[in-house]
Amino acid sequence: MSGERSVFRSIFKNVSVLTLGRIANALCSFIYIALAVRALGLSDFGLLILIHSLASTSSVLSRMQSWQTLIRFGSESFGNGDTDLLHRVIHFCIRLDTISAACAIVFGLVGVQIYGHTAHWSAHVRFLADLYMFVSPLMYSGWANGILRMAGKFHLVPIIDSCAALAKTFGVVIGYVLHLKLGYFLFIWAMTIIIDYGFYIHYALDILRRKFQFRYFRAFRHWRWQLPGMWQFTRAASVNQTLGNISGHVATLLVGNGLGPAEAAVFRVCRQIADGIVTPAQLISPVLYPELVRMRDRQDWRGLKRVTWKMFGVLSALSLALLLLSAFFGSTIFRFLLHVHVHHTSLYISIMLLAAVFSLLVIPLEPLLIVVGHVKFLMKSRTAVMAVYFPALYVLTRHFGLAGACLSTAVCNATILLSQILGVWFFYDRIGKSKA
Repeated sequence: MSGERSVFRSIFKNVSVLTLGRIANALCSFIYIALAVRALGLSDFGLLILIHSLASTSSVLSRMQSWQTLIRFGSESFGNGDTDLLHRVIHFCIRLDTISAACAIVFGLVGVQIYGHTAHWSAHVRFLADLYMFVSPLMYSGWANGILRMAGKFHLVPIIDSCAALAKTFGVVIGYVLHLKLGYFLFIWAMTIIIDYGFYIHYALDILRRKFQFRYFRAFRHWRWQLPGMWQFTRAASVNQTLGNISGHVATLLVGNGLGPAEAAVFRVCRQIADGIVTPAQLISPVLYPELVRMRDRQDWRGLKRVTWKMFGVLSALSLALLLLSAFFGSTIFRFLLHVHVHHTSLYISIMLLAAVFSLLVIPLEPLLIVVGHVKFLMKSRTAVMAVYFPALYVLTRHFGLAGACLSTAVCNATILLSQILGVWFFYDRIGKSKA
């Protein structure tokens, strides 16, 4: 029990630290989103959102979940000081991220041509979108993020988040005062991504150089090296996470294609408000996974199960309070952000918060299934759900507008939650009896 209490203290301490950065980010977002809408208008702000979503989609599509691979195969060697093995694992992850970066640019440029044509973008907008795609590889800090999580340096994350958010806010204020156009605001969004990525790489390399005499460019010497099961784990984890991370961006793009950029902006902001309300609880995810890996390495299967279900109970109670919060304040936050009145925003935000709550309850279940070796189940179940979700989203959006988009998103997240509950129930008795 003392071990479990120690895990809980570690989890909530690190979540509290991460929350500070997210609070600073949220406060800044109230300012820069409101000013960006006033400077650009709802339609051009929708174009900004759509271009950013295209870049995010290309980034997510190309990602290998190198941070999960790093923690899964490098956590023990990091703790034991096994420099040679740790270097090899990190090198493998750096190579994954390099391949992902090249693919992100290709996917982004192709995506702009296809989506820009179907959405009838002007040549100028497509040109701006093409330029923006070159920052898409920097939207993912993969192996560097894994180093910070593995080293327990969670206090660095709010520093990074705050610096990036302040830079974006300062840039948007200048754009608002000088009445600058879409190209400038895309530049500010891009610079924020570069700042964020640069900080993660700097801190990760600093940790590795001090403790393990790490040299970055040695990663490209042995491209074929891997531990048994490393590539299979990476592939399954990447497919699962890609489908989860990409859903929001693809949904925004489908809404924009079906209804227009202004409606896409409304949908995106409603989703952002819902996600912002549950953000402190969502921060449990990056903290919980390393803790469960350590418990697995100690063969503490009973403690691993108890921690998972306790976290599920905490998040369930919190979810009820969050739903009540959105019912009273959701539309007020929306009007402040966009400075426009849109009918039924309280309904849209409430539905999107319900969707966010379903995603929130997945948080303790997914790491458990990954840690105990059932990542393939996650990949297959999520693939099946997404294969239905995207067509259903587009059809319901065309027929029922934003209400259809929000409802289909909520049903999708509920289905994913149900599938993972069934997965835990099915595999529960096997935990600790098979190799993770």
